[in-house]
Amino acid sequence: MEDILDTLVLVLIWIANGGLVIAFWLIDHALLLAAIPSFYLLTVQARQEQRLYALAAGGLSLLASLLVPPPIPLIILVMAWAGAAAIKVDGFNPDSLRWRVVGGLALYAVASLGWTAYSAYVANLSAEQWGALFAADEAAATIAQGRSFLSTISVWGLWIIVPLGYFSLLLQGIFVHAPLAASPERIIQTVRARGEAIPEGENARHPSWLPFVQR
Repeated sequence: MEDILDTLVLVLIWIANGGLVIAFWLIDHALLLAAIPSFYLLTVQARQEQRLYALAAGGLSLLASLLVPPPIPLIILVMAWAGAAAIKVDGFNPDSLRWRVVGGLALYAVASLGWTAYSAYVANLSAEQWGALFAADEAAATIAQGRSFLSTISVWGLWIIVPLGYFSLLLQGIFVHAPLAASPERIIQTVRARGEAIPEGENARHPSWLPFVQR
């Protein structure tokens, strides 16, 4: 009887330890988990010919969130959800904006992973050894002096410059066209139908903007 109780206690301890490990992992990777729904939306709402690229961009971004130290996971989270939100509010050409978002996220993920791999490679190199990777003799010593400068510029690029460029791209995609009273597809359908009723959506029959289109 005691052996059975000891076995049950041991099993419960294993289960508790496993649950704690899973809980701590989920907490440590909360930003990664929070980004998954945004990449799901980017993928399932994309056109068929774009879904593979969206899936690849999402995989690269999640891999970067997993491997690259902070604040990169937070930046990827904000970029992904900002892109999904921008596509949602874009009434002119959401497919084109989605393609920009997917490309921007993929490029940022590749840059983050590349910088992380580079940093890990040169972490154990002295300044002289680092300079010798790019030049020889006196030139190597001169280049070695710029190691800290290169690191600073790279960090600023990943943390500030590239994300700001991405957000500027989103704003441009949203505001480059004036708001429309209906989607371009609806306008084309109504013009082709010569004002006849279109059964989908609100105000489908003879919408108020039709006279302006017919002019």
